[in-house]
Amino acid sequence: MSTMPDILTIDVEEYFHGHNYLEHVPPETWEAQPARVEANTDRILELLDRHGVRATFFILGWTAARHPDLVRRIAAGGHEVGCHSFAHPVVFELTPERFLADTDRALEALDRCGVSPRGYRAPSFTITPPVHEFLHLLRERGFEYDCSIFPVEHPRYGQPRSPRTPFLLEGDPDGRFVVLPMPTWRVAGMNLPFSGGGYMRLLPGWLYRTVRRLARRQGQPCLVYLHPWEFDDFRPDTGQGRLLRWRSQMGLDTIPGKLDALLRVGRFTTLAEHVDHLRGGGLPRRGLPLVED
Repeated sequence: MSTMPDILTIDVEEYFHGHNYLEHVPPETWEAQPARVEANTDRILELLDRHGVRATFFILGWTAARHPDLVRRIAAGGHEVGCHSFAHPVVFELTPERFLADTDRALEALDRCGVSPRGYRAPSFTITPPVHEFLHLLRERGFEYDCSIFPVEHPRYGQPRSPRTPFLLEGDPDGRFVVLPMPTWRVAGMNLPFSGGGYMRLLPGWLYRTVRRLARRQGQPCLVYLHPWEFDDFRPDTGQGRLLRWRSQMGLDTIPGKLDALLRVGRFTTLAEHVDHLRGGGLPRRGLPLVED
C-alpha cells in the first residue's frame, strides 16, 4: 500500500455558490442570502486544530472580499490558501478574457488579505477539454499548480480519458507547473470517484474506507475535497427538484463524523507541500486534449 500522506482540501464558499443551486439562487440574489460560510469554516478549523492537521483551503474571491478576517485566520493557522475563482463560474463557458478577469479579481481579493496562492481549483472542476489551454493562463498568472481535472464520467465536468496521476504541463517553458488530477479508483475499465463532496456523503463509511484503500494501492493519494456548508445543519429549501435537492443535501449529517475518523488515522500534508515533493521525484510532461473523444 502507498505510504503517501493524505491531503484535505476545502472549497470555501456558501451553499448557494454550488452549481446545483444556480437556477434557484442566481448570483444577483447572493447578497440577500444568509452568510454562513464563516461559522462553518471555523468549525472545520477547530476540528483540524484538535487533530494537529494542516489543510489546503481553496477560497472563493467573493468570500475573501466579504470575510477577509476568515482568510487571515486560515493562513495564521498554518493552512495553505489557494484560489477558487472569484464568482464561481462554469469555467468552460468563459472566454479566455472573462476567465482571466475572474481570476485577476480573485487574486486581488486574496492579496488584500495578505496571501498569494500557489494553487488553483476551478469551480466544480470545470476546466475541461474545450478550455484546457486555460491551464497555461494560470501559469502565466503565477500559479504553480492546478487541481481542477477530474478523470471521471460526469454530465458537467467529466473527462475520463485525462491522466489519473500528476504531471508537468506540456508547453510550460519552466517545466514547473503541476497538474494534479482528482483521485479515482479504476475498476472494470472505469474511473470511479470517491474522494469528497457528494461521493463521500453518499458512500457508507466502511465502503468509503474500502475504496480509499484500493485506490491508494493504485498509487492514488487520498485527496479529499469538502465544503463548509457540508458541516452545517442548515437545509435550504430553494425550490429545487427532488433530484437536485438530493444531490445537494444527501448525507450531510455524515460528513463531520467521516472526516473526524479520517483525521484520526491519516498523515496529512498540504497540496503545495505535495507538489514540492512530486517535483523532487520527477514527473512526466503531458499535454491535455482540447476535445474528449
